[in-house]
Amino acid sequence: MKNNNLKNILWGFLIFLPIATYFYFLSEYAINIPKWDDHALKAFILDFFNADNIIVKIQTLFKQHNEHRIAFDRFFTLAVFWIHGSIEYRWLMWIGNFSLIGVLLIFYKIFQKQKLSLAFFVPIPLILFQLQLWENTFWGMAALQNFGIVFFILGLIYFISSDKKNYFYLALFFAFCATYTSGNGITAFPICIVLLVLQRRFRDAIIFGVISATLSFLYFYHYQMPPSNPPMVGIGIGKIILGFFSFLGSVFDLIPSSSGRIKLTIIFGIVIFIASAIIAIYLIFSSSLLNKRSKLNQSQLFILGSFMFLIGTGIVVTYTRISFGEIGLLTSRYKIYSILLLITLYLVVISKLDLNNLKWAAFPIILIPICFNCVANYINFKEVDNFRNQLISFGINWELEPKQVINTSIIKLHEAPKLINENSVAALENPVLTAPVWGEKIVKTVNANGYFIQNTTLKLPKSKDIGIFMVAQSSKRTYIIPSQLMNYPLKTFVKTGNYWQNGFVAELNNNEFENGNYQLGIWIREGLNGKIYSLEDSIIVQNIKPRNVKTNW
Repeated sequence: MKNNNLKNILWGFLIFLPIATYFYFLSEYAINIPKWDDHALKAFILDFFNADNIIVKIQTLFKQHNEHRIAFDRFFTLAVFWIHGSIEYRWLMWIGNFSLIGVLLIFYKIFQKQKLSLAFFVPIPLILFQLQLWENTFWGMAALQNFGIVFFILGLIYFISSDKKNYFYLALFFAFCATYTSGNGITAFPICIVLLVLQRRFRDAIIFGVISATLSFLYFYHYQMPPSNPPMVGIGIGKIILGFFSFLGSVFDLIPSSSGRIKLTIIFGIVIFIASAIIAIYLIFSSSLLNKRSKLNQSQLFILGSFMFLIGTGIVVTYTRISFGEIGLLTSRYKIYSILLLITLYLVVISKLDLNNLKWAAFPIILIPICFNCVANYINFKEVDNFRNQLISFGINWELEPKQVINTSIIKLHEAPKLINENSVAALENPVLTAPVWGEKIVKTVNANGYFIQNTTLKLPKSKDIGIFMVAQSSKRTYIIPSQLMNYPLKTFVKTGNYWQNGFVAELNNNEFENGNYQLGIWIREGLNGKIYSLEDSIIVQNIKPRNVKTNW
């Protein structure tokens, strides 16, 4: 008994460790600066408080945003605004990321039914809580929407898979939440109806069908098609299929600098798809609807529903996003679906093996996910740091904008963090040509979008909070542009202990600047301090057409 307690403490520690590490990164690298669609939440707060009556206020919660209705995001934004006094985007990140705890609990409830040692649950948090999710993790609106939707849909499938009456009512609540969290929420409705029919719960299937049809009608009431994606010219069915497999296998996107990156994800995606399809077909034919001598239990129904949802999402995302290119299907925002698919497959495998009699199997089953978690965190940490510097550049550029008329509104939407001290602000506002000449060599090349700048010799400071920014200064204003820092391969890190490679790369996209002649400099930031140098070089920006971003918010 004592030996078992010690083992459970060890397994509990290994379960807790990746979760604690993940939220440590969130606490250290999250920053209260909005990105892109985050600004829509500020517009919502203004619309809400300027609304004349309660009906209009409620309508602002359910107003369309792109192809979604994001009432879940808006509800918590409003709650944060009331509590904090302004929108605190880090709070939104924390709320969204806590949805992953809910997802883990759902998987644990399914795992419990297998009556296996706690050791075999350890791989699930190791696969789920890792930095491949970085873009959702550190982006307030995306964390709420993209993590919230998987929690509500997996919860919906979990409750629908049980014949408990109270669970059916919870399923209806989760169906409502899923509908108004993200656009793919309604895709779970036909899946749930299928699961109810397979259980021969025809009355519940009719009730759920009526309610889901009502929710769908309300969702599309006064719906407007958002601006379309790039046209799918020259994209054949073969490319779509390979893109679909790459999407499913994106959890294994662990060699981003390799030419075989896409091929590797396609291979794993094919394996995952074949395994998932075989299991799903087997479960369908094992249901009481098609085989009166057998009956699917809650775990089997949940696994079937999860496969249908995750693979269905892969089909939809691939078809709607393939026009952006194959690499776009490997973006961090979408990897949660491949990760969940792998976890679901793992649950199937351990349910079919007699692991309690194969105790030695716990060691490789735990060791492999530990290595996977460490490698994923190592490779993607640079993305976390580069993303943070991108947000910092947004904040500083707003501070460097020519002073506008002061907004006299009593509503304080956002309180920007302190990013640089007064000396750094003054240095960036002074003519960059008066700064000391930078001694390192850079290579500047012209591309279709603007300019590409590279350095291979700069040794990065050892400080945790560092950033290398390009400075572009015209007679009218100053911009800073974050560079991309690159890490050494894991093998080199193990030998030397050095994470960051020397040098940086930066892309100066013409669409990000007003027309003009810009002198170039470099700003090396450490915390609130920084040093600025002149590059004795310049660029000319002359856009024929101003960029016009269409939105429906």
